[in-house]
Amino acid sequence: MQGQAPSARPKIGDVAQLAGVSLGTVSAVLNQNGRTSEATRERVRRAIADLGYRRDLYASQLARRETRLLGLIVSNLQNPFFAETAQAVEEEAERQGFQLSLMATDFSPLKLRAAISRLLEARIAGLAVLTSESDSVSIAMARESGVPTVFLDAGKPGHSLSSIRVDARGGMRAAVNHLISLGHRDLLYVQNSQNTTDALLRSHLQRRQGFAAAIRACCVSELQTEMLDIPGPGAEAGERAVLTAFQERRFTAVITMTDVVALGVYRGLQSLGLSIPQDVSVVSFDNTHFSHFLHPPLSTVDISRGDLSRLVLQALTSGKPGQLLRLRTTLLVRKSTGQRPADPA
Repeated sequence: MQGQAPSARPKIGDVAQLAGVSLGTVSAVLNQNGRTSEATRERVRRAIADLGYRRDLYASQLARRETRLLGLIVSNLQNPFFAETAQAVEEEAERQGFQLSLMATDFSPLKLRAAISRLLEARIAGLAVLTSESDSVSIAMARESGVPTVFLDAGKPGHSLSSIRVDARGGMRAAVNHLISLGHRDLLYVQNSQNTTDALLRSHLQRRQGFAAAIRACCVSELQTEMLDIPGPGAEAGERAVLTAFQERRFTAVITMTDVVALGVYRGLQSLGLSIPQDVSVVSFDNTHFSHFLHPPLSTVDISRGDLSRLVLQALTSGKPGQLLRLRTTLLVRKSTGQRPADPA
């Protein structure tokens, strides 16, 4: 009605009064703990619905001097790997009763520092930094805060800081050995830099080093390899790499740093009239959701998002000092790899 003050926001006491129970009983129902009968829980839920009560989580957590909010920082949400990782961490956090605040850096160390600063100001219970870029200042900020923090492939574990190390070398070794077992002796490795001025991102460096180490260890005669780094977005870089490299010589197999780069490699090979895997085999890294739906389905190294998310929550909620946690990788062989052609195209 005109001139009448709006009704106040319902409080937990209003719920208790309407349901005919104590404040403690309402709190127990909201937190899903305590021994209350189903009939009592139903009365409380009905009162909440009738009043339109919405719990102020931030206020209740401050009152208890605790928070159920976790911070998550990734490099880029357009990148399928990071988007899928963020979703997996959010689902695992929800299962364990936490909420998630998500930020992205666009691969910028300066944006990483700003994101860490903002999340720490929000009084988070823990922080996960799952980025490709690494920054010593950001690591120091997290360490000095005392907030449980986990980095992906960065930071020295200790005190409140943990690190998850992905077995990139093992994954790349499995990919190289798979191609060699199929008879391939001319291998092209393709990666993309973010731009021409950035230092190599940590994940890029690890996978590139893993490829080089696998080649050194295989001890196969007549093995010819080339490593090509094309600046720019992944798919465009993959296509350009194929069109550039195949002008000079013909490779029978291509290993790409990510599935997104493999997308461009597929297009480049097809534009040259080459078939996968009859003429050229392709194997990649990340096992993003779309890789299974490419034609042909892409052989790729899997980094389990479920395992990664569980390690993240373990590091942030176990109450233990900083840990070194290892995440294995697994090569998934699909239809994009086959025997080396008898007479390469």
